[in-house]
Amino acid sequence: MRTGSETGHGRPGRVLARSPLAAPAPAPVAGQRAGARLAGALASALRAALTVAPALGLVLALAACSEPPSDPEVEIRAAIEAAEAAAEAGEYELLAARVSRDYADRAGRDRPRLLLMIRGLLMRYPRLEIIVTLREVRVLSPELARVRLDVLGAGAGRGGFSADAFPLELSLRRERGQWRITRAEWGRDLRDGI
Repeated sequence: MRTGSETGHGRPGRVLARSPLAAPAPAPVAGQRAGARLAGALASALRAALTVAPALGLVLALAACSEPPSDPEVEIRAAIEAAEAAAEAGEYELLAARVSRDYADRAGRDRPRLLLMIRGLLMRYPRLEIIVTLREVRVLSPELARVRLDVLGAGAGRGGFSADAFPLELSLRRERGQWRITRAEWGRDLRDGI
């Protein structure tokens, strides 16, 4: 290896990697013009790049092939955990991003009404603790799923302490690579199922 100051180009002290297959760099000759030195250095760098690029491409292709295919159930469980953490942290935007634009439920709530309800709860209970017990994940297709869970929530706000436990069923759809809620039913709305 040569440093940039030894070859006459680059920053002093910077190490330039050389491929073991590349031809050795020509030795500097007294009186050699700067343009010829630059051309020689560029040719060496090009040979090294042409040697390394295919190997790098092969490594990346093998890495892409070795990744296991995504598992919808694992993705859904991770999304629920992330939503639980976002609710406890009061991160409204992260929760809102998990609700589909097509959201509608049996009680007549659409996305704006559900988000208004979520915002109100987060404002009323700035200190919120949630325990989610995942009961069932049914993957209906690579793009659709249903989830049953139990939620225990406790919050402290200006009005004091409040706690509630309720079953929750979610209909999910994968939209632009993320699982989003298209329908939610809880409490009395669950008696007929989703």
